[in-house]
Amino acid sequence: MTAFDVRKLDVRKFSTDVRDRAEDITQDIVRRLPVEQARKAVTPAAKVARDAAYVAVGIGVIATQRVNAGRYDLRERVEGVQQRINEIAPKVRDEAQATAQRVIDEASEKVRALVERRKGSAKASTTVA
Repeated sequence: MTAFDVRKLDVRKFSTDVRDRAEDITQDIVRRLPVEQARKAVTPAAKVARDAAYVAVGIGVIATQRVNAGRYDLRERVEGVQQRINEIAPKVRDEAQATAQRVIDEASEKVRALVERRKGSAKASTTVA
């Protein structure tokens, strides 16, 4: 038995093919048989067509439910990730600000020390001269 993939089912084509085929069969039967016999002959075909329509609707319902379940699961995952980002973002921001402040402070100290050394060497060179 082959696997049946609902995603590849084109219900519009299926319904049109079934309807066209049922109409062809009905016309053929009507031409060959009297009305009463034609009704008796068409009744099983009508039942099969009706059952096929019910199956098509059922497949559509199942496919819709699967899509909705997938959408719900995806929404839950996205909300979980968003909540985690909202929890972590302030910590990351505070850490980044602290690191930036530390780098600025260290750079300021180095610049002050360099300026002081330059001033000291400038005074030393003016006193020697």
